[in-house]
Amino acid sequence: MASVSSTSSLGNTSLRGFGGMASGINRDEIIEKMTLGTTTKIANKKKEMQKLQWKQDAYRNISDQILDISDKYASYASGSNLKDPMAFAKNIVSVHGKDEATQFITASGTSSLINNVSIKSVNHLATSTVRQSDSHISDKGIMTNLSNLNETTPVSKVEGWTLVFGKWTDNQQGGRLENQVNFIFPTSYEVKNDDGSITKVRPNYTPTDSKGMAQLAADLNGALKASQLKYGDKDLSDIIEFTYSYSGSGAGPYGNIGIKVKDGVTSDIEISTMSNMLGAWGYTGSTEGKKTISLSDLNNNLNGDFIGSSIEHVSNLDRLTGQSLTFNYDGNQKNIELITKEDAAVLKAAYDERKANGVSDEENNKKQMEEMKKLLQGRLDKAFGKDKVMASLDPASGELSFKTENDNTLSIVSNNNGLLKSLGLEYGSSNKVNMDGKLGQGALGLNADDYTKNDGTNSLDLKINGVAIEGLTTSSSIKDILNKINSNKEAGVKATYVDATGQFMLVANETGAGREISLDSNLAQELFGGFKKGADGKVEVDADGKKTYVEDEGLKKGQNAEIVVSYGNGVDVTLNRASNTFNLEGLNITVNGTFNSPVTFSAKADVDGMVEKVKGFFEEFNKLATDINNEIRTRPDSSYEPLTDEQKDEMDETSIENWEKKAKQGMLYGDSVMRDLSMDIQGIFVKLMENGASYEDLKEMGITYSEDWGDGGTLVFDEAAFRSAMEKDPDKVSNIFTGGGDMKKGLVSIVEDTFTPYATKYASKNPGPNGGSYGRLIEVAGSSKKPTTLMNNEIYKQLKEMEDAIATLQDRLKVEQDRYISQFTTMESLINKMNTQSSYLSQITG
Repeated sequence: MASVSSTSSLGNTSLRGFGGMASGINRDEIIEKMTLGTTTKIANKKKEMQKLQWKQDAYRNISDQILDISDKYASYASGSNLKDPMAFAKNIVSVHGKDEATQFITASGTSSLINNVSIKSVNHLATSTVRQSDSHISDKGIMTNLSNLNETTPVSKVEGWTLVFGKWTDNQQGGRLENQVNFIFPTSYEVKNDDGSITKVRPNYTPTDSKGMAQLAADLNGALKASQLKYGDKDLSDIIEFTYSYSGSGAGPYGNIGIKVKDGVTSDIEISTMSNMLGAWGYTGSTEGKKTISLSDLNNNLNGDFIGSSIEHVSNLDRLTGQSLTFNYDGNQKNIELITKEDAAVLKAAYDERKANGVSDEENNKKQMEEMKKLLQGRLDKAFGKDKVMASLDPASGELSFKTENDNTLSIVSNNNGLLKSLGLEYGSSNKVNMDGKLGQGALGLNADDYTKNDGTNSLDLKINGVAIEGLTTSSSIKDILNKINSNKEAGVKATYVDATGQFMLVANETGAGREISLDSNLAQELFGGFKKGADGKVEVDADGKKTYVEDEGLKKGQNAEIVVSYGNGVDVTLNRASNTFNLEGLNITVNGTFNSPVTFSAKADVDGMVEKVKGFFEEFNKLATDINNEIRTRPDSSYEPLTDEQKDEMDETSIENWEKKAKQGMLYGDSVMRDLSMDIQGIFVKLMENGASYEDLKEMGITYSEDWGDGGTLVFDEAAFRSAMEKDPDKVSNIFTGGGDMKKGLVSIVEDTFTPYATKYASKNPGPNGGSYGRLIEVAGSSKKPTTLMNNEIYKQLKEMEDAIATLQDRLKVEQDRYISQFTTMESLINKMNTQSSYLSQITG
């Protein structure tokens, strides 16, 4: 017999006074004995509560196993379902014939005609209607606007700078900025659209008109939101916003950009005077002695010229010196420096020498551009091979451009938006279509404003198959346009761009004849249509510069699949199907190529898969039956009571674990509900035979009853016999499990019906006057697999009553302790007084 020492749970009452200093009495020990009755009741109630919690866990262990078995083997949503006859059917289909035919066909499903039906040929596949545009390739290559290295170009002083927000707090150390948030003006940021696609926004920090200013303010607000910065517990974008207006007497010709706390929002947020943006806003207030300024103070003093303050102008030569562009030539990517420092010195010296010799500025500029082009061409040749990527100057305008031989693909990118803008380029500018670019790029040459809706907005008018593609503006990139088309289910097409040919394509989502693709707006025709061409193959343009749209140009209509089928009766049937996947007498057929050689089919059951599923079913069923049997037959050991906290403090973790494992045994010994469940499980084999199964059939497929009457109703499963039965007659096995044929009810339904009165996720299966029951086990203990029952069960209610009883006893214990402490304190005071008097008398009597 095991034992542990018993430690008092009174606690250290000496914390509430000192006892025994005058009397020498062990006050705490006496109070413990005087309150022993109450502390014992508390300890016993806690033990009772712990036992009840263990009993609840034991119930839940059983109910959870029941629910798991039902979910796994009796649910049509489960991949291990044994209730569905299709799980046992001959559904592994093999295709037989020559490789030249079988490689193009797959089949699944079941069919009573599987041994008779065959496919003699697939004459052609179902195809989708396709529209393929004219080729969009710029014959000028990638054009820049660079024609004079001595002209000045705008450069932003804002991009990449930082705004510092916070609240300044003075202290003995001089103060600090609390809740500091740094917002960096980004080169680009991403926005997630409603359809899940991503748009990359690249703010233009060098606007040249009011429209550009307004767009920059909008882009900055977008960047603020995308940053997901927090000020305290709020998003910074919910507190402040960037604004655009003409207000301010000193504002530039196109107004000013400001920043303020949003209307209706209360916030103590300030902007640090360390921020390097105040001058760009033209802040006229004083910052002397200030660490931060309020945003209202900032707004009241915005009189500056944003364009004049935030943009500087430098010569193209200085701007481009040391700057690089990333060239991508047919997938080969290289960083190419436009003008090296050595180049700049040579170009400048040559320019100055010619100027001193009287060469005109116009002629001098042209010669300097020729020299710059020649130096740059050397670096391009070294990177890609001679004349693979060619720098050239337009004969008329003198502007620099980049071309390739044989229409190879060339694109240019840079993370420096200002550099791209100063060259008149967009991110990803290409001799073909730049997916990140807009409609105005060289390969398209479209003025986006010409393709907007007639509603006064900048929304693009794009219609395909009579469906308006919404959410596009003149600022949308080509990638945005294709994404919007592809996410619109009503349009019924998928859009793509073929870089190799420079063509846009629209492909109908559905295959088959009769699928039309109509281009119902000018923009749709420009992007995806074909136009009248001359004898030279080039698109014809009339005197007004207009092209003639040709409806059928680039249009290839879809067709149905044509399959020749034989049913084994000497008659061939030609089927026309809109899809390459179709149903043939219960078989799901998919063809992906044409052939003219017959194929036949055969089917077998998934024996290996079913062996594993059925084996798992019996293992889980037998574990449950064994656990229930052990619960009701294991007697509790009264020598092992629940441990108190004080007892646990004296033991190591292993000892505690071993003790509680022993103490938990027998929680459901003789329990009436568990006993009923065990008896019902032991009757399952008999119920199976009552529903039409014979003992011989069950034994033949490897299912027998345990000969040990005391094992709680486990079933014996012979894997080899079951495998043999599945291979010989899977339909017969299916009937036993699912209830087909002569079986009134199958094994899985019998097991499920046996479990349902004890545990189920569906109260409607146990109808009653109060709306049904989740089963007797769950009513008693609840289940985490049905969360609503966790605080609505019998044991939970009992535990709550016990908690209340313990709380009452603990209150009573405190009252008793306080009363005895008070009495002892009074006694100690009297004894101390008497000792003082006695000492005094002793002194005067000598």
